Amino acid sequence: RPRGGVQRGCSRPMASGTEDASTHASPHNIAVAGLLLTLYFGMNVVFNIYNKWLFSGPLPTPVLVTMTHQAFCFLGASSAVACSPEWLYKRTELEGTVVWIKLMIIPFGFVLNIGLNNISLLFCTLALNQLIRSFAPVAVAIASYFIEGKSYSYPKQLTLGILVLGILLGVSASPDFELVGFLLCAASVVGATFQIVLTGYFVGGQKVTLHVFDIFLYTALPSIILLLPLAYTSGDHVEMYKAWEKLGTATIAVLLLSGGFIAFFYNIITILLIKFTSSVYYSVAGGFKVCLVIGFSFIVFDQKITRLSLLGIILACVAFAANSYL
Repeated sequence: RPRGGVQRGCSRPMASGTEDASTHASPHNIAVAGLLLTLYFGMNVVFNIYNKWLFSGPLPTPVLVTMTHQAFCFLGASSAVACSPEWLYKRTELEGTVVWIKLMIIPFGFVLNIGLNNISLLFCTLALNQLIRSFAPVAVAIASYFIEGKSYSYPKQLTLGILVLGILLGVSASPDFELVGFLLCAASVVGATFQIVLTGYFVGGQKVTLHVFDIFLYTALPSIILLLPLAYTSGDHVEMYKAWEKLGTATIAVLLLSGGFIAFFYNIITILLIKFTSSVYYSVAGGFKVCLVIGFSFIVFDQKITRLSLLGIILACVAFAANSYL
């Protein structure tokens, strides 16, 4: 976790709620956390499978669809500003150049991270996509070492080593390996690393705590603007026109609305999960989430696997979860 990074989550009152929830593990809090964890896993699996199905079938326009997701998040946050009482949500005022620099790193990282990742789903299977993206902790650790001089404990280095071994086995032995998809997904991992590490490097130790709606309000529109050239160069506008001619306006609207709602509520559930548990709990849950998405991808889609590739996936999933815990 970068030092001094923008906390993409709760405002100060919500952060104190996190401590209360984790300190006083009442039956009510345990039940709420369990429900949120179930919703988090379910929404993550649904979101990934829906995107893979959408981009591989009826609407092969990943960048334009990603832009609509950002638009939904912005509209949802704007509605919260207009309708929510101040005790529930009050927009955080930003002051100082450092804060704006910190925030503008998020859209650049988002374009490289999520934008390229969604494009990669046009070319590679969902299982390989998730396996390659699980390399993110290794990339962040390497970048943090060279940029920030950060060191890691021997147990963490061991889990990262096993993670690399698992990813190499799983990807190299996969019958579904496709070079273009691999390169795009790997580039998205670099984007995620850029977003995480450089945020901490450029802004030093200063900390800004923002509500998730603040993040949507301040970064969604810049993300859409930055995605526009990528959408044009990838030919998404041409594919959107073809899909519109084939499916019609109503079907396109339903597909986009469905993805937008899933994207918005997935973000909300993620933040609520952190609020009622902790960031450590969420990180460990993220490791199991990767395992679930990979498992369900083999149920829903026609994907091939070898014994060696399966061994690599298992090693990577276990190492990812262990590294998240450490």
